[in-house]
Amino acid sequence: MTERICPTGKDIVVRILPIVATLYVMGVLVQLRNTALLRIALLPIIPWLAWRAASLLDFSCGDQEKAQANALFVGHMVTTCMRASIWALVQEPYVRDNVPNSGPASVPMAFWNAWDLLSTSRGIGWNWSRGIPITRPPNGTNSRSRFLVYVATRVVFYGLAFDAFTEAIRSFSTNFSSWRGDTILDPSLPTMSKYLRALEISYLAVWMAYFAIHWSYYSFAAVFVSVFRQKPSQWPPLYDKPWLSTSLSDLWGRRWHQMLRFSCFSCGGVPLGYLFGRPGGVLGTFLMSGIYHTIELRAVGRGGSVRAELGFFVMSGVGVLLERAWSKYVLPGHRVGGIYGWIWTFSWVAIWGIPAVDQWARAGRFAGALPGGFQPTMALLSLVLPRGVDKGFVLKCLCFGTSLPFLVYSLFNLP
Repeated sequence: MTERICPTGKDIVVRILPIVATLYVMGVLVQLRNTALLRIALLPIIPWLAWRAASLLDFSCGDQEKAQANALFVGHMVTTCMRASIWALVQEPYVRDNVPNSGPASVPMAFWNAWDLLSTSRGIGWNWSRGIPITRPPNGTNSRSRFLVYVATRVVFYGLAFDAFTEAIRSFSTNFSSWRGDTILDPSLPTMSKYLRALEISYLAVWMAYFAIHWSYYSFAAVFVSVFRQKPSQWPPLYDKPWLSTSLSDLWGRRWHQMLRFSCFSCGGVPLGYLFGRPGGVLGTFLMSGIYHTIELRAVGRGGSVRAELGFFVMSGVGVLLERAWSKYVLPGHRVGGIYGWIWTFSWVAIWGIPAVDQWARAGRFAGALPGGFQPTMALLSLVLPRGVDKGFVLKCLCFGTSLPFLVYSLFNLP
């Protein structure tokens, strides 16, 4: 087996740049007519290049504390391969729908548009994104300057919130602060206490993931709008108040982020839907999402239960099918919804989510931090709390004390 190496500038040029260049060429071709054979001919090259880079390069450079960098890289390689597969098999050219009178692009325009195509995961401004729910942006963010001010406040807020919830999770176990990780199912506790503790950690972990993804999204938005001059309309809100979800279909189909929706549907839902109809399409989409997240988790290099990680996503698909069966056979014409739908949704997520979060904890996912290891909430608490006070306990109280009343208040505003 080839020993993995810490990437250098030469490795970036030799191993990674060809992947970007080949995908860029496919991004040009997918906008042009009569290029199907060329795109299909390029398709095998990208997975091979991606496999070569992922199996050879170690972005942690042997530092276990930075092993999560490999997960980010491998995850990006997987989405690159999915995107290449979709582009290779597209029958109609991609067209920008945020440009007046835009038809199939000319060759020079296709070269220019390809950069935008490479940088979008939800297809904002392209005809292939039709059907993907897009949350309406706040009023007053159409101008570039106002949007950047709006984004800057979000980056600060979500960065602080991510750090606070991460530190609150770490207060449950000192091993959560280390790459070695730990289980959230403490075997030394009685059964009821063990699962209550696991539920508390899982609850905080969902908020942590929500804030982390939001922080990354708005950080990229600031760069692409200010430096690369993209339009603010290309960066609408990523989530649509997922805590208001009254069904699994509502949660996963609209309110949670949709960045992987098109790729997972195209690579998993379409083929299984062709074989097994609508149920196959639903399960295929969730199965593809589970495969992506499982590969990303195992790329950390500390194992991970495929059954727990993949099972969460597959069972989410099963839950969606159960909702459809309920609406069709039990109460025809009545969709799952209301307060009972809310209880059903998050009970199902909790049951199957706890084993998945446990895999995150074992893989050291809670040891992550903001760039540079910056811990702003601990620094702020040090300024206001007397010496000797347990800051982790204070953060835990703050996180639960703010989020739980917010959820209770939200229950009175369910759609």
